[in-house]
Amino acid sequence: MQRIIIPAGSVVATLLAAYAIVQSPLALVPLLAVGVVLLLLMRPTWSIYLALILSSIALPAALPTTFELAGATLHAHEPFLLVALVYSLTQYPSTRRSNLIVLAFAASIAVALLVGFAQQNAVSKILYDVRPLLECVAAAMIASRIFGTPLGHQCFKVLGWVLWISAAVTLAGATTGLEVGGRTEDASLTLVSGNSAAATRLLTEATFPALAVLCAVVALSVAGRIRIVDSWMLSAPALLITVLSFSRNSILAVAVAILFAVVASRSVGSFVRGSLIVITALSVFGLLVLLGPVLSTLPGGDFVNTQVHSYSDRVIGGLTSTVQSTDPSVQFRARENSFLMQGFLSSPFIGHGFGYAYKPSTGTASFLVDYAPYFAHNFYGWVAVKGGAVSVLLLVASFASPLLRAAKCASTSTFALATAFVAMLAVSIVAPVALSTNSAVLFGGLLGALAASTDRNSRNEPVVETLPVLATR
Repeated sequence: MQRIIIPAGSVVATLLAAYAIVQSPLALVPLLAVGVVLLLLMRPTWSIYLALILSSIALPAALPTTFELAGATLHAHEPFLLVALVYSLTQYPSTRRSNLIVLAFAASIAVALLVGFAQQNAVSKILYDVRPLLECVAAAMIASRIFGTPLGHQCFKVLGWVLWISAAVTLAGATTGLEVGGRTEDASLTLVSGNSAAATRLLTEATFPALAVLCAVVALSVAGRIRIVDSWMLSAPALLITVLSFSRNSILAVAVAILFAVVASRSVGSFVRGSLIVITALSVFGLLVLLGPVLSTLPGGDFVNTQVHSYSDRVIGGLTSTVQSTDPSVQFRARENSFLMQGFLSSPFIGHGFGYAYKPSTGTASFLVDYAPYFAHNFYGWVAVKGGAVSVLLLVASFASPLLRAAKCASTSTFALATAFVAMLAVSIVAPVALSTNSAVLFGGLLGALAASTDRNSRNEPVVETLPVLATR
């Protein structure tokens, strides 16, 4: 059948291409669709690579990654994620324990979903709430099956290339003014300090994947499993992307990663190495500040000074209690937490369900009016409001089991995955990784891979220690 479909599709694609050139560029849409179908028929494993790439890569804004289809927004990675799910379910076995972990996570979602329908919440808002979490489940199911296989190993290599491409695009956005997809804004806390810096803050689809990789590399170094200098293939692009995001979340994530590495290693050496990394980072940053006048006389020195001053203003200065007491973003999250607590206390057992507006609309912007009442930056408070204590307990069960095993596991890959996942869990207190359509793939992928890597009875035992291989090639 495939031998018939592929030649026939090639003929159709050729005819559509000719029509597009002669008549209308709109014919390129079905042409691309036919091309994608042919590609997936010939190389179904590419659906996994494409889902990973399109959900994790930083691209120029001129290359759209979202499309309007029948009044709904479709993200470029979503069709490939669906195909990847079907392919992995049919081609790769799973284990009972991995299935139970993913099932516990899915059950926490199901509770809030059923309650939402029972409460007759708006279907459109229910779908808005559940959509990224369904992608989490899909990514977890895929990762739990392919981890440790040659295909899974290739995914880690693909991620390395994604980071380098994303780093190049992000750097171009910071230096040349290239419009980059995602959020682009002034990097200083303008409303707090009153001084607007020239640095550009770039939050792209690669921000969270880069932060997860950076946390894994740092933790492996703290544990004495690799040297940071040998991990430059991963750490260099990840560090660049993370720094240019000018996010205080990154400080929280790296701090948690170091703490996890020290506790899991249970050795004086890990504490010493962790302390040295912190001291070295602070010393380098302080040296850059002191050398500002000298750098300004060198080519590119003004750019470096701008980044350093903006990082000091937003990230370092933004951690102080004085700044946080007047920082609009911090205060906005504090008000959210107050509403979340009220919503939870009004229905603590099973919550109010997906599609429940836990706070009133504010402002005039489209997001503030239509979506902010349903979204929260505190992922755990959000789950508590939507699904109550039942959903929270199921969520904790799905996370705790693989993490406890990982803390006792000698595998380098397992240790790296656990550290990255713990860091993302910590960040989700103020920036919900699982509630973004793109970073949901990262969140679910980490959970699924960790579940598989900690399963002693897994039929997909890792054939290589993935991260060290990437770090030295």
